[in-house]
Amino acid sequence: MKLDYIDALRGIAILSVIWFHCHLYHFSDPAFYSIMDTLGSPAALGVQLFYVLSAFTLFLSLNRRKKTDTGKFNFFIRRFFRIAPMYYVAILYYLYQDAYFFHQPISSTLNYHVYGILANILLLHGLSPVWINSIIPGGWSVGIEVLFYAIVPYLFTRITNLNKAIFFTACSLLFGFILTSILSQITGIQSDKLLNEYLYYYLPYQLPVFGCGIVAYFVVIKGHRHVKPLVAGFALFTVAFLIFSKTYVQHFIPNLPHTLHLFGSIGFALLIIGLAKWPVKLLVNRFTLFMGKISYSAYLTHFGILYWMNKILPQEIIPVHSVLTNILNFNLKFLILLLPIAFVSTITYRLIEEPAQQFGKRLLRRRIEHKEQMVESV
Repeated sequence: MKLDYIDALRGIAILSVIWFHCHLYHFSDPAFYSIMDTLGSPAALGVQLFYVLSAFTLFLSLNRRKKTDTGKFNFFIRRFFRIAPMYYVAILYYLYQDAYFFHQPISSTLNYHVYGILANILLLHGLSPVWINSIIPGGWSVGIEVLFYAIVPYLFTRITNLNKAIFFTACSLLFGFILTSILSQITGIQSDKLLNEYLYYYLPYQLPVFGCGIVAYFVVIKGHRHVKPLVAGFALFTVAFLIFSKTYVQHFIPNLPHTLHLFGSIGFALLIIGLAKWPVKLLVNRFTLFMGKISYSAYLTHFGILYWMNKILPQEIIPVHSVLTNILNFNLKFLILLLPIAFVSTITYRLIEEPAQQFGKRLLRRRIEHKEQMVESV
């Protein structure tokens, strides 16, 4: 089953991530940052779109293989060869870039990052605010994704219909918001930049995002439509509670966590449901499909490309003297930057991602054949 709209949405997700990071890397004129920040807020949700799509496709994959896979081991092997090889190459590159930036020997960089390197190699960096972005810029998203991998086989056995999916998403939404709100009031966390950022990154506050993908799976793939009044009421209460908290409670309890990514993820679930029925060409086309195919490589490589292009690309492609010309100039630079990002990502996809995934498939095939031979010999 080839779902073009899923690949296309991956393409849109990576384009929005790159667009947002182009802004953060100062490819827009500093005089107009406030308008670019406003425009960039929705683009910052590209990672959440990846998460929604990930949960959707993981449930789809587990459902397809539930009669053929003999255990969770196969699932984890497939996921490892999907993300780890390219991630390890990215670790090597960003360690070099770090050494270059600080004008120090690579040995000094290795010594400084020794625990962070180990955590990233084990793909456990999402467990620590210190390690989560310590090596690869934006590496937090991979760390949190891996933590979701750890629980998704269990969730698949427990979340078996649309009502359970909505209930799980609403519960994780309510729990994540309340827990994060409580933690954000602790003085030691408020005064620590890493801890403050981690409250956005960590799994409890991203789990409802994955939940939205599970909801979309049951609507699109399973065709579930009926929602029990009690479940619908609880979900609506949860959303209303968040809106009320951010609108009114914020005046009495400051520093409540951001909720844009939570509401955005609900929108992404609706987008998947809509595109499954009406795959409009504006969103599902050859370009978005291509970007979706190389999206993982593009995510890991684009930070490095932006680093070098920032040194050689002029601040102004066209003269900037107003909000409009700044937006035009920025988007021209964004289009220029897409060329080397797409080029490098295509190479890494062909040379690293595809061979690694094929190796993982061969490994699993041999394992299954070996098990079958053992059963026959008994």
